[in-house]
Amino acid sequence: MARAPIGQRIRKRRRELGLSQQGLAGQVGISASYLNLIEHNKRPIGGALLHRIAASVGLDSRSLAGTEEARLIAELGEVAADAGAIGVELTGAEAAELVAHNPRAARVILGLYRAYREARLRSDMLGERLGEDTFLFDVSNQILALITTIRSYAEILKDYGDLSDKERIGFVNTLVTEAETLAARAGDMFDFLSGRGARRPRPAPREEIEDFISDHANHFPALEQAAEQTVATLAAGQSTLESLRDHLERHLGVSVRFVPAAEVTPAGERLDRAVFLLSDELARSSVRFRLARLIGLKSYGALLGEIVEGARLASPAASAALLKALASYFAGAVMMPYAPFRAAADELRFDVIRIGHRFDASFEQVCHRLTTLRRPGAEGVPLHFLRTDVAGNISKRFSASGLRLPRYGGACPRWIVHHAFASPGRVISQVGRLPDGEAFLCVARADVAEPGGRNTVGHHAVMIGCAIEHAHRFVYADGLDLAASRAIVPIGVTCRQCPREDCVHRAFDRVPLPGGPLLAPVT
Repeated sequence: MARAPIGQRIRKRRRELGLSQQGLAGQVGISASYLNLIEHNKRPIGGALLHRIAASVGLDSRSLAGTEEARLIAELGEVAADAGAIGVELTGAEAAELVAHNPRAARVILGLYRAYREARLRSDMLGERLGEDTFLFDVSNQILALITTIRSYAEILKDYGDLSDKERIGFVNTLVTEAETLAARAGDMFDFLSGRGARRPRPAPREEIEDFISDHANHFPALEQAAEQTVATLAAGQSTLESLRDHLERHLGVSVRFVPAAEVTPAGERLDRAVFLLSDELARSSVRFRLARLIGLKSYGALLGEIVEGARLASPAASAALLKALASYFAGAVMMPYAPFRAAADELRFDVIRIGHRFDASFEQVCHRLTTLRRPGAEGVPLHFLRTDVAGNISKRFSASGLRLPRYGGACPRWIVHHAFASPGRVISQVGRLPDGEAFLCVARADVAEPGGRNTVGHHAVMIGCAIEHAHRFVYADGLDLAASRAIVPIGVTCRQCPREDCVHRAFDRVPLPGGPLLAPVT
């Protein structure tokens, strides 16, 4: 996926300020020739140099890097597809150039495009409801994905007779939840087809929340500050399980008790007035996380509510889900305070396992926290994060690296995250190249029982990664020849969008875009 070129933005801003290349190069401590290469996007830029240049030209480093606008460029691809149908072409480079020079105009174009899409959908509903329609395509994909999940779990229950009662109950609960979701999606489709809705259904709460988090680069300074204030009040300034439990009891009047799993909800917890009941089967890292999250809800409910209210989500369900997501963000910030966590990430070269040992956190918790390191002047590596189940359904997604993650259905079968289920608990890595030529380092692991926990069944795999220019900062890139074509795996986003016609892993035919693909595959 094309990204807004940083060099182009630097050159534009430098000229606006009337600075010469020699003058700006002198201010940031590099040669004019090196700055010239940067401005022509022939040298990657990041870290301290990016911050120095941003400060010299009076721009925010996140804005200058353009990582937050990757999604904006991807959405322009939809405009390009429709524009191609009327004889207007927009290439990936042109989309990136538009975002780099005038992001406000790009957002206006997207706003007009969405309004056009809404008008076209209304027209389709008034005309031929069975005609080609985006909502029908999306909800059909969701229904097919749910059917696949239900079938996968049903086959496990049928084929594996040695499952424990707890494992079997877990699979049955998943089947019930997925079946209820399937019924709701099918109801949406029939309502749409029968004309009982004047508009297309509201977006799912998860989609709204993902968009809100992406718009904020998965970084919330107010919650970071609240977490730091909380840690300062804990015993010895450490967020240990004992200090968090003591804080809840002494300052918030909530006692903590560990009980058999049957006495709490399937999620492993229950708040009963002033008693917080937790399953005695939870891992230590999970217990710490839940205690910290409850502290956030109790101590900073007003702050969390203010952020949720400002999001202006479409439904109470979405608002409730966002509140929980923000409380979870706070919990991660308490368990892994920003400054020491970022220092550890650099020191340990993003070795997720070793970082987890240092902060007593799980693999997924560490990966989540790494994606939040976007504090201006103290930023980490722009990362993407994805969590999927054994059926390939994506339950969590975020990208600041430039890798576009699929919104509906499953991801490219060549992605390393799918291979992680073959060896649970083992960290595996991959260098993948998209059809447009961009390459990414991806690291994945399927879940296993955490220390102190009793769950032994792996249900999810987590993938985290970065653009190839940052790969050298990761211990997982050691031993990989990042330049050798034989070591790079050709990947796509989804089969429906991938132009690699000769891929033996293709599961679905590509849906051709009017006017051709936004970017042709790089050979």
